[in-house]
Amino acid sequence: MRDRTTEHGKGALNSLIWLAALGLVVYAALNVGPAYISHWNLTDKMNEVARLPKGLNSDDRLRELIMKTVREEGLETWVKPQTFQIHTAESSRRINVDYDREVKIMPGYTKILHFSGQVDQPIAY
Repeated sequence: MRDRTTEHGKGALNSLIWLAALGLVVYAALNVGPAYISHWNLTDKMNEVARLPKGLNSDDRLRELIMKTVREEGLETWVKPQTFQIHTAESSRRINVDYDREVKIMPGYTKILHFSGQVDQPIAY
């Protein structure tokens, strides 16, 4: 049998500190991750909309389609219809968006993240 009088318990305290640090990192990732996922979904929708035929879809119609995704992703606080810049050329379409979003990283600590998206797609005929 081992003599327990020589053990000091230092390993348990060190483990608790590392576990708390890991918990904070996971908490921050769970708060920041959805902001990036929403932006990626918005950019994906912008790619899809940019390919739509020119004759049937005006810039206002494209904004409506993109704003539907904005509402679904819960981005209407940060992204407005005038946030999008749509440039339609003869054979391609470019859509830009820039917005800032406030995200709670930790309890009592928030950060403003800047998101920028640009898509340039050929128009389907």
